[in-house]
Amino acid sequence: METTHKPHTPAVKTTPTLADWIFILIVLAILSLVANLGHSAYLEAMHTENSKKNGEEISAWLTEAGTARFKKNYEHTACAGGKAPVKPVEVDADGDGEPDVNTEPVPGTWGACFQYLMTQTDLKNLVNPFFDETPKFIAACNPDDESLMGSVVLEKMVATPPGSAVPVINSQLMDTDPIDQKMQLRVSICDKGSYAIKIAEFEF
Repeated sequence: METTHKPHTPAVKTTPTLADWIFILIVLAILSLVANLGHSAYLEAMHTENSKKNGEEISAWLTEAGTARFKKNYEHTACAGGKAPVKPVEVDADGDGEPDVNTEPVPGTWGACFQYLMTQTDLKNLVNPFFDETPKFIAACNPDDESLMGSVVLEKMVATPPGSAVPVINSQLMDTDPIDQKMQLRVSICDKGSYAIKIAEFEF
């Protein structure tokens, strides 16, 4: 009678080896890195969206002002239209025989209106979400300058004579610019890469 011999089966080791632990740690590290990158990307995207909301609030306020600021008894007198800028009075305050430079915004200019906007209206509560501070108003976004993230670009758009190669010239709205006449403005914000995102163009 033949005897059947069962093949010997080696015992299977069920505990992780050193290589297994190394592999597990690598996978966990990759998952953690992906999660952190995803969270950072989400936060940056939300910061950009909130910066866009800042631009939309500024555009909405100025657009509404553009429809009413030439009316009599307009409530926001610092931004009212129809009145030419007041010529600053030269005063020799220090007695040196030379008139002192007036550093206060001149009524009838964008400087006076802007100061009013940022101190007396709801726009004073705007916050740059990238830095938790009041947004800066700058001449242009620049991808080489990370400090400009969340900043606001406010430009005046001046039409050129008919037939010109460029129909409109854009330039930064300056404090000394008079606001007694209708103006065409454009608001943009700088995103997470300090690239410009146009928010709106409107009449002020």
